[in-house]
Amino acid sequence: MLDILTYIFAFTAILGALTVVIHPNPLYSALGLLLNFFSLAVIYMLLQSPLLSLVQVIVYAGGIVVFFLFVIMLLNLREPQNDRDFRIKGIFPLLLFVLLAIFIIFGILTFNFPPLQLSYMSPKVIGKYLLTDGLLAFELSSFVLLVAIIVAIALVKREEEK
Repeated sequence: MLDILTYIFAFTAILGALTVVIHPNPLYSALGLLLNFFSLAVIYMLLQSPLLSLVQVIVYAGGIVVFFLFVIMLLNLREPQNDRDFRIKGIFPLLLFVLLAIFIIFGILTFNFPPLQLSYMSPKVIGKYLLTDGLLAFELSSFVLLVAIIVAIALVKREEEK
């Protein structure tokens, strides 16, 4: 039963991620991201990691998605025009994506994964890791997110000036 639930929520996480990438409306993309984050939180709970599940809901679903929605509303993004390019220049990235997806799925299906060793990590252990060994990665990821949002705002402001 646990495996079936894991597969169901993994499928919904993939659907949410595909909504983020494929949907032309940025608001629906943010809602797809929210679906993805909640599905991952349920998967963490099924893997007996309630702290990680709670952090997923509070930090990502509660903070990051609200932040993205704030940026979407700040930029006043409208419904995009139907400007899909179906010439060879527009089909090449789609073909590259499909080939990459096939390669990844083939690799996952043929690779023998070691059995999962679950060990409960206490909040103290996770906090110590985030403030020692994981500090650089944590801060770099927040910096990259900040730079991406500043660049998005600068690009939209430049478009409005034209």
